[in-house]
Amino acid sequence: MTRDEYEARRRRLDDELRSAMEMLKAGHQAQVQALDLLWRISTDGATAPSPSPAVPAPAPKARRRGPGELLQEVIAILPQLPEQFTKDDVVKALSDPPDRSSLFRVLQELVLTGRLQMESYGGGRLPSVYRWEGPRNAAEP
Repeated sequence: MTRDEYEARRRRLDDELRSAMEMLKAGHQAQVQALDLLWRISTDGATAPSPSPAVPAPAPKARRRGPGELLQEVIAILPQLPEQFTKDDVVKALSDPPDRSSLFRVLQELVLTGRLQMESYGGGRLPSVYRWEGPRNAAEP
């Protein structure tokens, strides 16, 4: 690269920077003018500003269960579930959907105590599959 090529490229970069800064300033100025106009309209009372979009109501919270209540509910619905089932089957069978992490802990506890067996571990969008082998476990607390 010669000295002339270097200086020409440098001038081009400086010109691009200057041009970009001018565009940025012009955009900022347009936003400030729009904000000033909105402020004048809202304080003069000439026209009401458009209403802000409605905020959706928060989803109703699931009821809070007492200690051990979810475990007892899951044990009670086991006879209604197929021999192999997923957490989604449990949620559908319960009258009130539980907190996801609480249900996971209950299912883990049932596996650890031997009341359920883990058929396959879930991954990604695939849920874990559990096996329950009959009413003898349902009566146990």
